[in-house]
Amino acid sequence: MAIRITGSIPANLTATILGRVPGCEPDGWFPEYALPERDLLPAEQAWSNIMDPKAAAELLEEL
Repeated sequence: MAIRITGSIPANLTATILGRVPGCEPDGWFPEYALPERDLLPAEQAWSNIMDPKAAAELLEEL
């Protein structure tokens, strides 16, 4: 799972967003320094975590 956040946000919002992702360990998030195709922009954050395969399948079925 990867999350990208752009723009200025309150300090606690990142933790709130990352803590609400189903199937990911809350303390398993890793800050990324680049996206696959480019470096991060100045007001951009990217985080990654391993998602439980069952939770991922459930999310994909909802789409």
